[in-house]
Amino acid sequence: MSVLLVGLIGFLCMGTSDCDGVPQKSTSGAEQVKSIIRVPKNHKGLTVEQQNISDRIRVTTDPTKVLWIHLISLDGNIIKRMPVRNKVTSSGKRLEPRHVMNDQYNYPSAGIGSWETDEFIQPDGTYGDSDSYIFWFDTMGRYHQWGTAGGLGYLITDYPINLENPIDKITGLYQVQKEALEWQKKQEEELRAKESATHKK
Repeated sequence: MSVLLVGLIGFLCMGTSDCDGVPQKSTSGAEQVKSIIRVPKNHKGLTVEQQNISDRIRVTTDPTKVLWIHLISLDGNIIKRMPVRNKVTSSGKRLEPRHVMNDQYNYPSAGIGSWETDEFIQPDGTYGDSDSYIFWFDTMGRYHQWGTAGGLGYLITDYPINLENPIDKITGLYQVQKEALEWQKKQEEELRAKESATHKK
């Protein structure tokens, strides 16, 4: 580590309780500097990233929840909107690992035998990776996921919206079908009631 970098770290750590002056070392001998920024956590002890991931798992693994997928061509044309039973699954997801650490390859997912593997099983009980995407929750706590797959763009939500009749292409506000609008209003009322009850506790 250069003298300049050490000096800079010392300056940044001056007067803080987060730097103990002893850099951590990995098995490779590389030194790690402890973060001087305390990331805020909520009442559950989670950062916003941890809470987002936890909330996403809760939404996408709920077998009683109906999700909605909106298929969009890459030139922006709306192709289809439809409900989703259970969830959308990437082709990279698997019930079994690709690498096993013994000679016998059994299928515990089918109730046959067991295996040893160095692969991590995901919180949803599967191996493998999902396609790249981003996700977020709006201020009403509704889920949105955007990504591309198979030459198409897609938007996944946990409430029905209609992307077929745009009101304003610049702001991205969309007209909602009558049935979907009524359902959406009901969901928002329930969310407000839950939020109000939470604040009163």
